[in-house]
This record gives sequence, structure tokens and C-alpha cells, in this order.
Amino acid sequence: MTTTLPAPNAGTDEHHHDNLVVKYGATKVMAALFAGVLLLQMGFILSYVAAFHQPTPRDIEIAVIADQGIPAGMDQQVADKLNAIDGSPLSAQVIDNTATARRMLHDREIQGAFVINPTGPDMLITASAGGSSIATSLEAVFAQVEQSQNREFVVRDEIPVGAHDNRGLSGFYLAVGWVVGGYLFAAAIGLFIGAPKTLRQAGAHTGVIAIYSIISGALGALITSHVLGTFAGHWLPLSILGTAVVFGTAMFTLGLRAAIGILAVPLAIAVFVILGNPSAGGAFGSNIIPSFYAAIGRWITPGAGTEGVRSIVYFNNVGIGQPALTLFLYALIGAVLLFGFTLRRTRKLRGTSPTPDVAIVD
Repeated sequence: MTTTLPAPNAGTDEHHHDNLVVKYGATKVMAALFAGVLLLQMGFILSYVAAFHQPTPRDIEIAVIADQGIPAGMDQQVADKLNAIDGSPLSAQVIDNTATARRMLHDREIQGAFVINPTGPDMLITASAGGSSIATSLEAVFAQVEQSQNREFVVRDEIPVGAHDNRGLSGFYLAVGWVVGGYLFAAAIGLFIGAPKTLRQAGAHTGVIAIYSIISGALGALITSHVLGTFAGHWLPLSILGTAVVFGTAMFTLGLRAAIGILAVPLAIAVFVILGNPSAGGAFGSNIIPSFYAAIGRWITPGAGTEGVRSIVYFNNVGIGQPALTLFLYALIGAVLLFGFTLRRTRKLRGTSPTPDVAIVD
């Protein structure tokens, strides 16, 4: 009699390995979900409230210009007094003329300028497109300064936000929409399809992510430029930016899924939502939110997307380099994780692959 012993089913073993209920039991999985979701929820509350509960200006870069008729050295004295304000809300420097100050505003080298006028009211020049709360904070600081000197000043917004861009928040919401689409789509692929088992599957997942990124980037830009008219005339560069935001976010999430399994989903939420959204600032510039969020904001995709929109729409692409670098790094790291762990998985499966069916003759 001949008996054939079937080879173990590698696919079934892999399925059971990923099935946490089978592996750990329903009670332990439920407890882990309870604790994990509660931790994410509290992290969300803590992060957002910590970032926005007490906005405080810090080292806002401003130029001081002495108009004709002001005694020599007066501009430096004013700059020194501004730098000596408690809490260091300003970082003042002396500039020769207002033309230079306006150029520096457009080049994003400073965030405001103060012109001392010997005969009339002084002038505060702001750029609300760089962060409406920065402009508001400058007005508040100079209101106290001028009141203490019994002087008056007027405000000129050199680079205002668009008429359909309330407080400059539209760019923030656009970037957040792109980010949400990126990590949700990648998470859905990981949850419903699973991590790729071959390099060919990893390439296919990457291709689908790229197509999705191009479409969602273009549609997001279309809504804000043509449908709503918020950023009219900037559809193409915003489409490219949106594609990069979605692709970088999605590839990073997909790479995490290949590296650590389903834990990639809460980790992606922690990075992009709990840390990324408040550190992006929205209407608050980096000089208003706490230092921790200001430091990490430019290196997370919501902040990169928000800053990219500002650079494209209001500053003629000045400052786009930092967001581009950030998005490139997320895409690169995600691709390395995805293909690296897929290759490792493939080699591991090959190394433990069963022998063919063995016939035993009785």
C-alpha cells in the first residue's frame, strides 16, 4: 500500500500566524485593543491641547528700519529694546531700508518689519500668509511697545492670505486631507490584502499607491483651485505637491506594515495624526507653537504639505526645498522597509519551504 503525505500548507500557517485571535485568544486581543485605542485617544487629546492651549510668540524674526530724520543709532537702540522684551517674542535686526525689508519678507528671511517714522505714526509690516497668528502676535507685541512710548503705529500686510483662505487654514486642511488619504489607503491594503509575500507583489502595491497618489493629489488641487477658487492658478504645482504628500505618507505606512504587521496602523496614526497635525501649525506658525512641535513639524508629512502649499501659493516657491526633502525621505524609507522586509520574508519562506509530497510504500 502506498500512502502520500501532503506537504504542510504554508499559506494556512501564514494566515494563522497573522490571526491574533487564534494566536493569543479573544480576551487578550480585546484587552490589547482596549488599552491601545485608549492610549491613542489620550495621546490625541494631550498632543493637540499641549500644542494650542497657550500660543506664545517666540523669536519672531523682524527687521527694524529708521526712516529719514531719525537720529543715527536710534534703529539699533530700538532693536536692542525689542530683543530685551521678557520671553523673547522677537528677534530683531537692523535693515537699511523698507525695500530690502520687503524683499526679505518675500524671500522668507524675516517675518515682519518695523519702520520708525520721525513725524507720523510708525509702521508695522507683516505677512499673514506666512502664519496669521504670527502677524497677530506682532501686532499685539508692538501695541504694548508703542503704548509704553506714547507712540502710535499702523499695520501693512505685505503678503496677505487670499480672500477665500480664512486665516491661511485652507492649505493646512488640504495637506491633512492628502495625508489622511495616504495612510488610510495604505492601511486598508495592509488590513484587507496583507503584507506582500514576493517582491513582485511589493512592486504591484507600490504601483497602485503611485496611481492613487497621482489621482488624489490632482483632485485635491482641483477642488481648491477650480471648484472653490481658494488657490486659483496653482493647480499643477499643487497637484505635484499633493502626489508627493500622499505617496510619501502611504509608502511609509506600507513599509511599516511590512516591517511590524498590523501595529503599523496605530503607529501611523500616532505619527501623522497625534504628532503631525498639531505640529503642522495650521494658522499658527512655528514661532507660536511650543518648541517641540516646531522642531518636528517640518519633518512630518502634514507639516511638509502645509508649508509646501504656503510656499507655492504665497511665496513663489520660496521654501519648497524643505517640504520636498521631507516627502522624499518618507517615500524612500517606506520603499526600503517594504522591499527589504518583503525580501526577508521571501527568503525565510524559501528556507523553511516543505519538501514535496513523500510516497511511503508499505
